[in-house]
Amino acid sequence: MADNIEDETGDFEDQFDDENLEEMEEEVEEVEEELEEAEEALEEEIEETEEEFEEASEEVEEEFEDEEEEFEEEESEEDEEELDKPVSEGETVELEVEDLGSKGDGIARVEGFVVFVPGGEVGKKYEVEVTSVGRKFAFAEIEEEVE
Repeated sequence: MADNIEDETGDFEDQFDDENLEEMEEEVEEVEEELEEAEEALEEEIEETEEEFEEASEEVEEEFEDEEEEFEEEESEEDEEELDKPVSEGETVELEVEDLGSKGDGIARVEGFVVFVPGGEVGKKYEVEVTSVGRKFAFAEIEEEVE
């Protein structure tokens, strides 16, 4: 009886191995095909993502260049404004005090540019030395009163 069981088991193993082997081979082929399809899809997605990234990078770079140009234009305008100032530090000018500031300094204008003159009196003319020049105004010290 043991021999009989071994023969049936052997036949079953041969049948099991042949049938399963074919099925397994088919499944492996299907899985490999699915894997290839997934790899292709992934490669396409990577390419699309890289293209989107490149487009976004170009847009950001263009925006940056535009902003940089605007900044340079503004900076250039500020430089031009500074060059257009009618007085410079160390320069001696003659001016008339037109008003008094909140701290009692005389206020004069040279070509519309405000010059603060500490100790200056309204209506009097002075020869002053410009001590500092800011973006919108300057300070000057009285050298002498002019008549």
